[in-house]
Amino acid sequence: MYCGSCAAAVESLLKRQPGVLDAAVNFAAGTALLRWDTSQTGIAALAQVVHRLGYRLQDAPPSANSQGVDLARKKLQWRLAAAVVFGMWCMMPALLVYLAPLGLVEPEATWPLALASGVFALPVITYSGAHFYHAGWRTLRMGVPGLDTLITFAVVAATLLSAWRLSQGESHVYFDAAVMLITFQLIARLLDTNVRRRATDIIHRYLGQSNSSPVTLDDGSCRQIPADQATPGMHILPEAGQPLCLDGQIGAGEALIDFALITGESQPVPVRPGDRVYAGCVVIEGCPKIQVTAGVGQRRIDGITRAIHQLLCRKTSLQRLTDRIARVLLPTVVVAALASVVLAWFQGTAPGESLARGLAVLIISCPCALSLAIPLVIMMGYARLATRGILLQDPAAFELAADIEVVVFDKTGTLTTDRPAIAACHPQPGWTPQALLQLAINTLQGSSHPTARGLALEGAPSLPEDMGTRTAIPGQGTLWRLAEHRVLAGRSRWLAQQGVSLPELADTGMSLHLAFDGQYAGRIDFQERLNPEAAGLIEQLKARGIAIYMLSGDTRRSSLALAKRLNIPPARVISEASPEQKLRVVENLQNHYPTAFIGDGLNDGLALASARIGIAINTAPEAAQSAAAVQLTGGLGTVASTLDFARQARRLMRQNLVWAIAYNGLALPLAVAGWVQPVIAAVAMSLSSLCVLGNSLRIHHGDQTPINTSEPGQTRSESRIPQPELAQDHHRRAPSGKRRLNQVECYKAGEQ
Repeated sequence: MYCGSCAAAVESLLKRQPGVLDAAVNFAAGTALLRWDTSQTGIAALAQVVHRLGYRLQDAPPSANSQGVDLARKKLQWRLAAAVVFGMWCMMPALLVYLAPLGLVEPEATWPLALASGVFALPVITYSGAHFYHAGWRTLRMGVPGLDTLITFAVVAATLLSAWRLSQGESHVYFDAAVMLITFQLIARLLDTNVRRRATDIIHRYLGQSNSSPVTLDDGSCRQIPADQATPGMHILPEAGQPLCLDGQIGAGEALIDFALITGESQPVPVRPGDRVYAGCVVIEGCPKIQVTAGVGQRRIDGITRAIHQLLCRKTSLQRLTDRIARVLLPTVVVAALASVVLAWFQGTAPGESLARGLAVLIISCPCALSLAIPLVIMMGYARLATRGILLQDPAAFELAADIEVVVFDKTGTLTTDRPAIAACHPQPGWTPQALLQLAINTLQGSSHPTARGLALEGAPSLPEDMGTRTAIPGQGTLWRLAEHRVLAGRSRWLAQQGVSLPELADTGMSLHLAFDGQYAGRIDFQERLNPEAAGLIEQLKARGIAIYMLSGDTRRSSLALAKRLNIPPARVISEASPEQKLRVVENLQNHYPTAFIGDGLNDGLALASARIGIAINTAPEAAQSAAAVQLTGGLGTVASTLDFARQARRLMRQNLVWAIAYNGLALPLAVAGWVQPVIAAVAMSLSSLCVLGNSLRIHHGDQTPINTSEPGQTRSESRIPQPELAQDHHRRAPSGKRRLNQVECYKAGEQ
């Protein structure tokens, strides 16, 4: 699809079909979300109906969708190149015709010059503007005419009127006006296509998550088959370090599973026979056998995918406003053009001049400035943000981010890193902290456990992995044998089971206990390592009056400990939340104030897509980044500047939109009254576009300081942000009639 009018036509057609309950066509994402009664229609019948309109419904992989968008861009580029080259040659003789009254051109030479202008305009009119005519005719047939229909009317009227004047021996033609109209519209269309290019794969990336990765069957043959061929009841053997492709249940063996992508838990969880695992989880240690409980299409990740699909088929307020203006503008302009022709006839104006007055109305009211108002700011803002490591996937991100008053952070991987930090060493007599630390590093050498990764950051030298033998017991610890020595590193309960006598010491929950030759050597306490930019960012957001929440799948104790370090109130800490519960929390917050969600995991996909603006940090997996409107490749610290920049960009978009509407409101009466000739109309139309362009360029010279949206002498107070209420008050209604966020939903939504 080339424009919003195309999407409106397809959506209108689908909604009219018998059996279709609802249809939403999203131009930016290139998707149609359909709901129909299977007893009355089917996807094949709907595809046939859409085909008659000139489009195709296809369930295509991401690569095919991307290829289609790239092909559309290339076609636009070739059309624009032809318009620019032949348009320059068209303008040269037309300019000489305009200068003829000044005596610079002989009168008898004006007709050949006008003819030459028409000849050079033909490639532009027939080739460069062809897709405007196709789209204009399609949308007119469906009763939802838009910008393309108006462009088609203006170009056809200018061409026919110019051809008629040439046949009458007159040199006053309007080929140059048609050329300018097509060229400016192609520029606007190409800018819009370039921006939307990144949005076309958002849904399809999620749909393709782990669909075709091979799985190893546990049927005696150890053969591999694609994941989408596995059925419930089969037994598979996962590979350590690789994400699971299917939902299942541990049938035999024990393992240490990283659930971070699904639940957000910071620590790997030991699983035993009977425990459930999900696609996207990673086996850290152990060789379990898994019985498949859900195949591709029925997995938990597929449910999340379908929800994201629906959430992304939305339109923003400025998009809806532009659509409404476009729908009203066409009939208004056509009626005004006809009225100007009739008025001229009644005033005794010659037929040629009367038609020229109607043409002037069509051209001067052509919505070049309106179509450039939004995409220009988005394109230029995108280029500026990209240099700061900020990538926009949704063109509406500027508009959405400008109103943010609540920022919700995921904990694990967003506010923290994947490697814990050492909080304290507690050596036993005879051991020093340095010796205890070195013993731990040597014992866990080569392990993929997060504790081992945290020890590796200490920079102490380690022994080669092949020195001695190391045996990892999933969920318990590691046994290292070196010559006659025996070292244990792991949970206190496991050491006790091995016959080690432990003193009475408080356990923080993130502790590594060590024993050397059966004697307890000491304990190393760990804490989650803060993202270096997290504390500074939270203070910056608070200074802007933005309320901060933490939303995590991790334990309550771990979440509160981190919140205390970041000065986040306990009442705004939501823990032990599943992806679906994260979605409900974000939606509840948005019932009151515009909310941004910042996350990094696959389990954050629903929240990223449902928030007013989803921001994925650079460590997020590809699928999670696809669900977000904004990707931060330059680090977490750029969030505050992104919100500031969004306010500036939205202000420029609104200014452009107001200017475009005001221009048409002023120009239309002047053209109807006959005070504007078609050539002047084309110039005025071009100048209006240049005004929008000039205003949009201000985004490159914006103030680097935060934008203050408060009244002079006032600051925004986050006291207006709703607080989680007590559990016993959760039936109380807010004044607006919407449910307020309550503690039951925040902390234990599953129990409710």
